Amino acid sequence: MKTQQYRRIMGIVLFCLGITMLLIFIYFPIIWMVTTSFKQRAEAFKLPPDWIFTPTLENYVWVLTRSTLPRCYVNSMIAGFGSVLLASLIGIPAAYALARFEMKRKEDIAFFILTARMGPAIGFMIPFFLMWKTLGMLDNIFALILTYLTFNIPITLWMMRGFFQAIPRDIEEAAMVDGCTRFQVFFKIVLPLVRTGMLATFTLCLIFSWIEFPFALVLTYTSSVTLPVSVTQFITHQGIEWGQMTAAAVLISLPVVIFAIAAHKYIVRGLTFGIIKG
Repeated sequence: MKTQQYRRIMGIVLFCLGITMLLIFIYFPIIWMVTTSFKQRAEAFKLPPDWIFTPTLENYVWVLTRSTLPRCYVNSMIAGFGSVLLASLIGIPAAYALARFEMKRKEDIAFFILTARMGPAIGFMIPFFLMWKTLGMLDNIFALILTYLTFNIPITLWMMRGFFQAIPRDIEEAAMVDGCTRFQVFFKIVLPLVRTGMLATFTLCLIFSWIEFPFALVLTYTSSVTLPVSVTQFITHQGIEWGQMTAAAVLISLPVVIFAIAAHKYIVRGLTFGIIKG
């Protein structure tokens, strides 16, 4: 009996120890980034790093007052929200059509749209660069918004299609029997039922747009530079300014983290919507 209790206690201890080690492994880069952002330049280059130090805000002051980060914030917000809005206007009705209407090779069409998300960014980069260069739209925020649709529309379509399929057809048919048109059913009944799924889709698309780097690096260079590309300005011929770079990284990550924490209940509900059918 004592042996079984001992094994049970040891199992719990080992499990907790393993979870702790895993969490340390996962969160160590974040902890290092945040702590380095509060260090002075000399302290940021120390190896091994100092974990006990006098924090300073000079890196944040420099980033906010002497770098292009504030302007890049505006560019990222315009590109992110603009792309998500367009992807929602195009992808949500398309997802509903693929979920409800009968058409030839419907699954093939849906899979073909998904391939745009499956393909590597480098495969689309050169065609987009040549197209926007020919149209004179390089370093244009609207061109970046349209480019982001290549991965936001497939995400929107595939996620929202699953949410629409989880809604019983009987609800829509009953509404149409009562005199509602297909458009009224869609806007007044279906969309309110999948609002948590829409929020989850919106959040994922916004995060992907916010952190997107390859397209923004190639298609922008001055006026339309976004936040991920702006971090490269801290790589100079004198070396990497780790304190300023990590301060910028914290400021870039903060809005998305706050939004995800505030909306996590709805995101989880949206991502699990329709898994259990009864």
